[in-house]
Amino acid sequence: MNALAFGYIRRSSYKQQENNSVEIQKAHIQEFARRKGMEVPDDFIFIEDVTSAFSKRASKRKELMRLQQMMIETNIPRVIFYEESRMDRTGYTFVLDFYRPLIEKLPNIEVYTSNSEEPFNPDHPQTKIALLLYRQESEIKSERALGSLIADLENGDEIRPGSKVPYGYDQVNKKLIPNEKAEIVTFIYYLHSWGTSMGKIASLLNEAAIPSPQGKSWRSSSVENILKNPVYTGKLMWTVYKDSSKSKSYEFKDCHEPLIDHFFLHLNENNIKLQKEFGRLDTPFLFLNKLSCHLCHNKLQTQNGSTTRNGQKYFYQYYVCKSCNYKLDMNDVHEAILPRILKHVQELTCNESTKSDTFEFLNKLDNTIKENIINIEKRIDKLLAKGSIAKEQNDREFELVFHNVQSRLLNELKELLNSQHILAELYESVQSGMFFDRFKTILESQLGETEKRLTILYFVDKVLVSPNQPLQTLYRENAFESFQLHS
Repeated sequence: MNALAFGYIRRSSYKQQENNSVEIQKAHIQEFARRKGMEVPDDFIFIEDVTSAFSKRASKRKELMRLQQMMIETNIPRVIFYEESRMDRTGYTFVLDFYRPLIEKLPNIEVYTSNSEEPFNPDHPQTKIALLLYRQESEIKSERALGSLIADLENGDEIRPGSKVPYGYDQVNKKLIPNEKAEIVTFIYYLHSWGTSMGKIASLLNEAAIPSPQGKSWRSSSVENILKNPVYTGKLMWTVYKDSSKSKSYEFKDCHEPLIDHFFLHLNENNIKLQKEFGRLDTPFLFLNKLSCHLCHNKLQTQNGSTTRNGQKYFYQYYVCKSCNYKLDMNDVHEAILPRILKHVQELTCNESTKSDTFEFLNKLDNTIKENIINIEKRIDKLLAKGSIAKEQNDREFELVFHNVQSRLLNELKELLNSQHILAELYESVQSGMFFDRFKTILESQLGETEKRLTILYFVDKVLVSPNQPLQTLYRENAFESFQLHS
């Protein structure tokens, strides 16, 4: 019976996905095993896909580490690689992270490459030279690729340098063109804008049998990568790292057709703020941190006393005022005020005067921001003059004070300018009907918990409660109050 052995295949780039890299490596490994009287079953072959052995050390390669663990668990000491370049391109981490720890557990370890009859020996001069040559080759390729990338980015043409094409686009003549998967991207952004978690979005896509960008099942990380990619707003961003301490960023706007509006980014950022301030969005307690006691003015807390008896689940969920020692049944509170709130929001979003009131609110905020920008710029100018005097007089203490105040003012100015930019896009979302139409559309459907919760957080200031009086809902003056723009 042939001795069992493992095989390891590494495909280093997306370009290699288009050729037969895996099949070629697999054929060489299995042919070598047959010559040596060994057998490498298909389920004993570990494939590391689209992973660089130059920029990623051995301990960071998941499949290589899984192979190491499997060899220890099965006590099978044999593994075959296609060649040394599949092992390592750093020159040393394969030996440190994989080989040395493994030889402590399996002293009779046999590591082979399909182009050598002798087992791998890290101490052999020829092996050391081979690993160093592969490292040098990768350094030359990396430097060449970096130079080509920088040249493409700085030549002034609106063309996209070579890299993986983002999900939802095809690339034609170095331009991104939306494809049939673009709708999935917009669907992901839409769900997330209503508070649906990344894990829940992944589950919904898997239930619909929609393949992930990798052609596999969706994970929350797959969804997160799409939500964090600025390419979907029509923007290209590149950060080129020349070494660990130096980097240069490039940004190109309106390079291709966007799949989502910038407004969705502001909604998602605002939803994160609301969650930090008021607690979870996916909670059954829709009025979490929104109920205030009319008597003691404290916020009501939540209490979950649910239990299971004889296999049956019983829910006992309450809003509790611990100062005044009373509690309200969660369902009773929701039934009493939620329909009224949703009706109020529906009437509000259909009322034309709401639009004009919102414009007035945003204009006031914009005027305040403009005034503060002018004031801060004047203060910075004065500080620069005083700082120059302090420098001339060699007064290091005052110079340091001026520098600190100036840094603080510059940060405030940056926040104000950012708020002004966001404000302009919020104004556009109202002008186009995008903002209020969101609520009109959603209120015509059967709402999920996060959708109800976000509607409350956007439009309700607080609800006053007491054990003996009807619940009193106080609404926000304007839905955009929740954006907490820096003014």
